Amino acid sequence: MINLDGMNLDQKIGQVMVIGFDGVEISPELEEMIHRYHIGGIVYFARNVQSPGQLGELTNQLQIRATAAGLPGLWISIDQEGGRVARLTEKQGFTEIPGAMAIGATGSLDTAREATEILGMELKVLGINMDYAPCVDVNINPANPVIGIRSYGSDPQQVGVFGEKIIHTLQGLGVAAVAKHFPGHGDTGVDSHTSLPSIEHDLKQVEMFDLPPFQVGALAGVAGVMIGHLTFPGINQPDGLPATLSTQIYDNLLRKRLAYKGLAITDCLDMGALTTSGFSTPLAAAMALQAGADVLLFNRDHEVHRAAFQLIRDWVMDGKIPPSRLEEAVRRNLSAKALFGVLEPKLTDPIEIRRIVGSEMHRDASRRMAGQAITVVKNKGNLLPLCRSERVLVIEHPAAEGLGKMIGAETLKISDKPARNENNFALSAAADGKVVIVTTADANRIPQQAELVRNLVSEQVPLIVIAVRNPYDLLAFPEVQTYIVTYGSNPPTMDALAAVLTGKMTAQGKLPVDISL
Repeated sequence: MINLDGMNLDQKIGQVMVIGFDGVEISPELEEMIHRYHIGGIVYFARNVQSPGQLGELTNQLQIRATAAGLPGLWISIDQEGGRVARLTEKQGFTEIPGAMAIGATGSLDTAREATEILGMELKVLGINMDYAPCVDVNINPANPVIGIRSYGSDPQQVGVFGEKIIHTLQGLGVAAVAKHFPGHGDTGVDSHTSLPSIEHDLKQVEMFDLPPFQVGALAGVAGVMIGHLTFPGINQPDGLPATLSTQIYDNLLRKRLAYKGLAITDCLDMGALTTSGFSTPLAAAMALQAGADVLLFNRDHEVHRAAFQLIRDWVMDGKIPPSRLEEAVRRNLSAKALFGVLEPKLTDPIEIRRIVGSEMHRDASRRMAGQAITVVKNKGNLLPLCRSERVLVIEHPAAEGLGKMIGAETLKISDKPARNENNFALSAAADGKVVIVTTADANRIPQQAELVRNLVSEQVPLIVIAVRNPYDLLAFPEVQTYIVTYGSNPPTMDALAAVLTGKMTAQGKLPVDISL
């Protein structure tokens, strides 16, 4: 097994690269990335997953090839937060758990622990040794298009407490946790997957709102902190670079102010926040390593991976990246791999995978926890639970597909941005004495959804509005009398919602964010 002293330059560069790939098997190109480019890890996306058995075997084959190449074991990583962000789904045979804001709505650290135990046990038995979770961004912006229900709430202390529980639980099961998106992605109206957000917090605001959960994570010994593609003009002048590429963010904020000693991990380097700002993926990779990153995270395209490898090599040879900076990053990776048993990884056991992953016990627990999260914010019309004798119409947003069938109701499907003719048809269908359930998803940011709800209110139909994503939809139609929030629409959540509506389960959640009407 190679150690740092025995590594040549190419091996050191490879160890800081974690890459994605296409397909459900190892291609010759991916094999080349292991043997010739000495990559340090893999990130799984949904496109790599067919079933628990397939994924366990894929993990085995990747680790076998790394060992055969004389490399340390690979980081086998994934973005499996729960809720909306899930690469492993129930449909494929895995267990899905409620997302972060749903867990925050339960108000229960025991529930947070139980949900994370299910998640961590399934990841561990599949050979996945790093999860890009928890998301400890403090969501204080109702218009945030990318965090929202991925946050535990709008209170920094609550987010920190829940984040700490998730970190301890995941890492206690042998899966490296990664707190994200440093310094904090909670107060932005821009999605960093497409554009570069600028957060206008000065240092005092960053310390008040953004940093507390990361500070808790650092003290909890979180294995990694993911740096977001964000600009903070108030704290990283004069360079003004995205945090991922800013030495000031790594050195002054992460290493000095938080005294963090673990892995600094970039968000995916091909995201629009960087590419639309003039930073190609290879350039961003070299700049991030130069600035202080220890793990460079890439999506697909091995041509891009090779170009990044070569540019980093050129920068090291030219002195733009000091060899000591590269060695520091490799040393942190090897230390973390040693701590989590990754240097010489154990192969997965197909019998244990079949026994644990997607088990009936796990799925039953996920539905119980989802019910604990569902929040009845208003029930002034006493429409809940539904009476069996009532005729019910469900106006069904795509995110809530199947709800009408689940509760035996008439269903009218609408689009995410319902056109005027859809709006008129819905009003016509709701006009004959039915109890109307309308499901929304980000209606506070999508005026067409809000218009439909307001029109239904004006018609004075018995109306139940269910926000199946963010709780902030109520801001667009505060006059609504019956309002439910689910914080997501994965299978356990939809099953729990149906049970709440029909009186088989009692909603127990409390809003974990401030909705000031």
